[in-house]
Amino acid sequence: MWTRRETVAGGALTLLLGGTPRCACAADPRAPRSFGCFLADTDFDAIYPAGTDTRAFISGDEPMIPKSGDVDFDLALAQTLAKLSDALNVLPGFAYYDDYDGLNAYATRRSRLERVDGTVLMGIKLLQRLRKGLESPEVAVAAVTAHEFGHILQFRHSLIDTVNAGQANVRKSELQADFFAGYFAGLRKRERPSFPAAVVAMTQFGFGDNNPGNRNHHGTAQERGAAVVRGFESSFRDNKNLSDAIQESTTYVLSL
Repeated sequence: MWTRRETVAGGALTLLLGGTPRCACAADPRAPRSFGCFLADTDFDAIYPAGTDTRAFISGDEPMIPKSGDVDFDLALAQTLAKLSDALNVLPGFAYYDDYDGLNAYATRRSRLERVDGTVLMGIKLLQRLRKGLESPEVAVAAVTAHEFGHILQFRHSLIDTVNAGQANVRKSELQADFFAGYFAGLRKRERPSFPAAVVAMTQFGFGDNNPGNRNHHGTAQERGAAVVRGFESSFRDNKNLSDAIQESTTYVLSL
């Protein structure tokens, strides 16, 4: 489970991010038909203009899109994206975009690459904010990308309509994506015991909100942190395979 050191590290990250940041998957005036982290096809070109570089990461040796300015970080992120693809059995394209009007990240079914499962878009300003973390900022970035890869997994298995049926907001599908981020953290913890898994939970905790009347409501801080922990336990403690984790995550969010 979480170590004392991990809990302290996560708390420091939450303090850094603050209580109410404009966060990943917030409403974006450029994407009026999009809700939560799901970028609608009709909003794709407004968010992701022509010419932006896109890559898929299979081995982790592929060169990262040059946006961070840190070669070591870029290499680590490329390897993380490859691990996410393997762990969640998806292969989205990955690109950066200019989130000048608010920290954001998206998953979309649209793609500019052949034979991939949609696209994950990371906002440059969100990336910069996460990288200012006091401890394990690379894991904070991994937390957000894992959440977006979780949405790609939902697309592939047609889970979004199932978990959001009858709901006034996207809370349940967002919490399921948090579950998948936790599932990935548990796999990394099994592979490398020193992996600071609590930073994943606390990153999503820091992006919680208290606006259930908003269509973009992602869940409270407590709900988001708890969903990550539940996913973590599914892989780390219970050693569930991906198919069983998908079923557990669906049952979990439908019970909320």
